[in-house]
Amino acid sequence: MRLTALALSLACALSLSAQTSPEWKILDKGNKDFQGESISFPDLVYARTKLSNGQNPPVTVLSCSDSRVPPELVFKRSLGQIFLVRSAGNVTDSLGIASIEYALTKKWTKLLVILAHDKCGAVEAAINGLGKPTDENRNLQALVDKIRESFNNVPCPNPAECWAFRTRQNALNTIEDLKRRSPIIRKAVDVDKLPVVIGLYELKSGKVLVWKTINN
Repeated sequence: MRLTALALSLACALSLSAQTSPEWKILDKGNKDFQGESISFPDLVYARTKLSNGQNPPVTVLSCSDSRVPPELVFKRSLGQIFLVRSAGNVTDSLGIASIEYALTKKWTKLLVILAHDKCGAVEAAINGLGKPTDENRNLQALVDKIRESFNNVPCPNPAECWAFRTRQNALNTIEDLKRRSPIIRKAVDVDKLPVVIGLYELKSGKVLVWKTINN
């Protein structure tokens, strides 16, 4: 429990700190609206017409595929406002990386968000394993192995809180993994100082806690 309290305290402190990116301020406001009873997306007909000939989404999000974590709803963003890449465990392969690179090379992305969530089944599978590898589960095994890379043989300080600890390790490692595997992403973050927010979505509250910011 102490580990969880410390992590949440740190996350809350970061959430209240000066995240200066205007794109993040918009997402943060949208998330506060989402935590209420309902949200709406007016003028969809106009938006569809306006976007029919092109797009310029200012935010790219890499999120878990979990059905309970839809980033557009979580941040109250409508058509044309988020360029989204999703994969179980908020990690991705070369095709997902290429999608992020595509948005960067188009000069759309003003903010990159890595969005994890609590009680992530993919992280749990990485902790507990899938059993014996077979031809049938080789793709799932590759996903689990990718998440497990972030653990770096570091033991959980508190076994009872291992799921939360590993979720955080995985999310924080994701941006470093993206930079290692993509010169385009590495240049965007390290040279061009693209703002990055790494956060956790709470399934019950609907709140996004900020774990780390880069260039923001």
